[in-house]
Amino acid sequence: MNPEKPDQLREALRLCDIHFLRMSYAFSKVTDKFPLDETSYLKLSPDDLSYFDQLIFRFSKLQDSMGNRLFPSLLENLGEDLEGKPFIDILTRLEQLRLIENHKDWLKLRETRNMVIHEYPFNSNEIIAGLNLLNVQFSLLKTIWLSLKEYAENRFNLN
Repeated sequence: MNPEKPDQLREALRLCDIHFLRMSYAFSKVTDKFPLDETSYLKLSPDDLSYFDQLIFRFSKLQDSMGNRLFPSLLENLGEDLEGKPFIDILTRLEQLRLIENHKDWLKLRETRNMVIHEYPFNSNEIIAGLNLLNVQFSLLKTIWLSLKEYAENRFNLN
């Protein structure tokens, strides 16, 4: 095995963990604000808005880091050849290996990510819908992350 592969996996895990911890902290600061409606959204304090911004940013970063770094690194450490494979094939392989429950869940997370990062400041209805969806999807991303983290640490003795 290439000695760089476990190091790349460790690095991906560390990066994802930073994003996860900061995302979780931001979520804990605004979880009582959900579900949002136009009235409650317009009454948010600047502090609350900054936590929502942090939540959006870290949700997006965690998802990007998992998709771009963790998934490929995990599969490569399992001896999978990813050369030239499209992302959907990587997701499908993770599902086949039962490392994720359903690749369609990940695609839904991507849709949520895309919805919340394309902020349209004058369309509060889209912002509110995106944030409420992020609230629902938070637990799915958390579950996938913690499951993969535990698997990788145990499978490759990375504790």
